[in-house]
Formats: sequence, structure tokens, C-alpha cells
Amino acid sequence: MSGGFLKALLVRTGATAVALVASSLVLAAAPAVSNGSTVHGSSAKAAAVVAVPGVAPNDAPGGTYLDQNGQVLSITGANAGSGGSSVTPDSGCTPGSGRDNPHYTAPDVSGHGWWTKGNCSGSTATVYNCLYEYYTDGYWYRKACSPKKTLKPGGGSAQRTNARVTCNSTGETISWRNQVDVDVNGENDTPEEPYNQANVNCVVN
Repeated sequence: MSGGFLKALLVRTGATAVALVASSLVLAAAPAVSNGSTVHGSSAKAAAVVAVPGVAPNDAPGGTYLDQNGQVLSITGANAGSGGSSVTPDSGCTPGSGRDNPHYTAPDVSGHGWWTKGNCSGSTATVYNCLYEYYTDGYWYRKACSPKKTLKPGGGSAQRTNARVTCNSTGETISWRNQVDVDVNGENDTPEEPYNQANVNCVVN
């Protein structure tokens, strides 16, 4: 057997050994997958959970409020929740903040706001109210606000605000809040923004 043939044979044998070693390393590094279930299962678990409208647990007071852009709102006063600030007792007079329960008025969910004088002496106040829908991530999402109106105290159909938004469906019961803000004109008043909460058959996406 010639020296040239032996040399060529050794080169081919060496290349085969290197290829076999490389293949073994690749196989060892590959994860064990049984008919794709492991990879697909991991991907499914990693998928984000999407929050949807729902019923608030135990009608718990407080909470965090978000605007339509997902930004946290600063809500002050009684029952305002974690985003609010405390009311200073001597910060002014305290008007009555009138509001009704959120309710269905076809084809909308609706709520009203008004005021009473309380211990204030002002004759008018700037009033508006907003509707918030509860989502399963624990946040209250603002869905509608009334225009601000200058109102005399006492309420009634002519002296109240109205926030409303059209329901996308009425097949599910959802927790809603109607929150009112009263600012007595020409007089310092306490900044609380109380709410009424009720479950309404109205989903707003």
C-alpha cells in the first residue's frame, strides 16, 4: 500500500471522527421534547393573562383608579382608595356630594351627580361625575365623565350632571362606580370624591 494512499485514508478517517464528535455535542445540547408538548406548554404558561371586566370581590372599598390611557388617577377623600390623599379637617366647609347608583338606562350605563350645601355658604358649585368599571386585574377603569356644570344645591333633573357610556353587551354582571366631585364656587371646601358602587348588567370594552 503506497504512502500517499495511507495518508489520504487517515485524513478521511480523521474528518469522519470530527464530524461524529460534533454531531454528538449537538444532540447532547438539544432539549428533550416529546411530541412538542413541553415547548408548547411552556409557551402557554408564559402568555400574559388579559384583564377583563368583572365583579369586584366582596364589594371591597377603596381601590386604584386608571384613566382611559391606563394612567393612575389621584382620587381624594372618603373611600378614594390607594391613589387618594387624606382630607384635612380644617381645609374648608364640607358640601354634600350627591350621587346615585350606577344603573342601566338603555343602551347605556349611567350615573348622576349633584350637591347639597352641607355647612357651606356658597350658592353654586362646579360639579361633575365619572363612571368606573371594575376589571379582573383589580383596577377601576374610567369609562365616562360628565361635562362640568355650575349647579345650585339640591339636585333634581335640572340641577345634576350625567355621565353615561354605551354598553357593548348586557349579558354579564359587572361592578361599576359612580364618583362625584363637588367644588363650591367662591369658598374653600374639602376635596373628598365619594362614590356609589353597584353591579350592572353592562360590559364596556
